[in-house]
Amino acid sequence: MRTVRSAAFVSLCILVVVAILVPAARAQRSTPADWRARDARTVAERKINPRVLSAIYHRRGDAKARAVPVAGGVQIDRHGRALVDVRAEVQPALEKKIKALGGVVVSTSRTYDSIVGWMPLQTLERLAADPTVRAIEPAQ
Repeated sequence: MRTVRSAAFVSLCILVVVAILVPAARAQRSTPADWRARDARTVAERKINPRVLSAIYHRRGDAKARAVPVAGGVQIDRHGRALVDVRAEVQPALEKKIKALGGVVVSTSRTYDSIVGWMPLQTLERLAADPTVRAIEPAQ
């Protein structure tokens, strides 16, 4: 009698564990791939708007490997520069850095903490790595 109760108790415990673990395992397996890719981005890449980041990957030739959709909504000139809005406190040092990275400043606004300019796609990640830069968006 004691063995039957022990076996029943063990069976009940196994059913409870399975009822808890199976849904959790399915939920992890069904997590969209874009969440994993988003988590894999660097701090600098997280500051860059996804449309601009997509244009960078296409320019580099990484788009197929990263399964990135076609870039759109970003103005790119014939020199491979994108018209972007850099959100940061407007300082002469930052403007100097933009120019050193091959960018051309179009306008600045201290009121809106914004620098609009043409930046080479290849150097945007280095600019985003600057701690004073909060975000890089496509310019309107």
